[in-house]
Amino acid sequence: MKKIFLPAILILLFVVKNLSAQGMMPPDPIKSPLLESMMGTWVSNPYEMMGEKMTDEVTQSMIMNGQFMQINVKSTASSGFVYEALIVIAPSNDGTFTGWAFDIFGKNAVTSYTGTSKDNQMFVTGTSNWGTEIRNITMEGNVMLANVSFKMKDANGKEMPEMTAAITYNKK
Repeated sequence: MKKIFLPAILILLFVVKNLSAQGMMPPDPIKSPLLESMMGTWVSNPYEMMGEKMTDEVTQSMIMNGQFMQINVKSTASSGFVYEALIVIAPSNDGTFTGWAFDIFGKNAVTSYTGTSKDNQMFVTGTSNWGTEIRNITMEGNVMLANVSFKMKDANGKEMPEMTAAITYNKK
């Protein structure tokens, strides 16, 4: 193991030294007062979704040299069902972003996001095989308000009635 470990470390040091010598340094972290206000763990007030009372715990952090926002979601329904998702947002300094969500329903449920942010608001549109979603998120100190609208498809691909929710999150 030691015979492999030392050469691997030397190669890594050589690569890092050469990248920095060629100006191949990572970009500065994305700076956004809105994103900074969103960091931390948030717990929702119970809300109605698909005939269930849901409560969410959402943890948001900047990762990879501040280039991406990672969002971990755990939603618990009154029936005991637990939904989990991992969302990665790639923000830009101009307030636009792209992103992707991965959840317990697997690769056929991956959602792609686009959006913009301005002042204390984020406007998000998501599309996937299951349908579309729109989220308007407003930050008010230690309260995050999310107005959400879903247009889902049933097992036959037919669009179901639109579902909406106004979710209030409080910083933990």
